[in-house]
Amino acid sequence: MVKTLETPRIKLRKITADDSAEVFENWTRSEVVAKYLTWSPHSSVEATKDWLTFQEKNDSVGWGIVLKETNQLIGNIAVIEDKLKIKTKTIGYVLGENFWHQGYMTEALTKVIDFLFETTDVNRIEAEHDVENPSSGRVMEKSGMIFEGILRESGLNNQGIVDVAVYSILRSDRT
Repeated sequence: MVKTLETPRIKLRKITADDSAEVFENWTRSEVVAKYLTWSPHSSVEATKDWLTFQEKNDSVGWGIVLKETNQLIGNIAVIEDKLKIKTKTIGYVLGENFWHQGYMTEALTKVIDFLFETTDVNRIEAEHDVENPSSGRVMEKSGMIFEGILRESGLNNQGIVDVAVYSILRSDRT
């Protein structure tokens, strides 16, 4: 079950298939948004609805990012991998391009990091980005994550095989 989280400007809440039209409009249809991602832009609201239905059925740990001021759903952030044996969670996120460079994703990532350290036994939270998308790395740094290095040709996204930059934060980094 996804707990609703809040910051001064945003609310993080569960996304459902009922959100399909807004999700499609604000990010899943965008080629610009999908450029460095692992999934192609959605061609229809139905494709987005199918994706959201799949997420719901699999009870994934993810949140929609909602602007409090307008109640608009602008992106999402999720635990995309949970390595239980080593107490590590990998975070992925996406934001509609109309909302870039306004600090929303940094707010969301910081809140999710805090939430995971406060409510789970996670020791390490990690994320990675295509090196050609440095804005994503700045979000990670501003959220307290530490750059660990570049893994050469270890990622696959809509640009092909790419180098990825890896960031993490450990529980011990917070004390």
